[in-house]
Amino acid sequence: MAEMHQSSIPNYENLITRIKNGDREVLVDLFKQNEAMIKKYVFEHQGEVEDAEDILQDAIIVLWQNARKPDFNLDVKPSTYIFAICKNLWSKRWKKNQRQSHLEVINVKDKPSTSENNLEELDLSIVRNLLNEMGDICRKILLMFYFDGFDMNTIAEANNLANSNVAKSKKHQCLKTLANQVKEKYNSTDFLN
Repeated sequence: MAEMHQSSIPNYENLITRIKNGDREVLVDLFKQNEAMIKKYVFEHQGEVEDAEDILQDAIIVLWQNARKPDFNLDVKPSTYIFAICKNLWSKRWKKNQRQSHLEVINVKDKPSTSENNLEELDLSIVRNLLNEMGDICRKILLMFYFDGFDMNTIAEANNLANSNVAKSKKHQCLKTLANQVKEKYNSTDFLN
């Protein structure tokens, strides 16, 4: 007779055991079990399908990482734990999106205005797409500076750079890379007037 397959996680002790044993199938189970709840929450709070899926994946990873710690104790239902993480992640993302939505264009204060790669009139959706294609360090530096408004000292510290001058130099390199990508991938009809 075939072995019975567990179709769901009956309790959180079993969940923690599966995670500690490295059972990655538990990730799929958690995603399926919580997907509808998280999508409903994100939709009710002005989000999209992709947003809900992203934060649910992030929350499951947080649970996975925490559950593998020797002193971790899950004293609530997994869905409650995941929902709390998702709610927190969505709140942070929503606040960040609110700040970005107030920006109609990226304002490149220290870029020479005579440059052919003038990014002041670049549509933000183009910037977001290109930033997603960049390396982690460039994406993080540009987002922290242009979208979150952090100073160069904070950016240097957050990215393990020696000082603000190194951060500023790296930002300029990343901005140049971004400008070159714009030039290669887009034409004037992609820009705001």
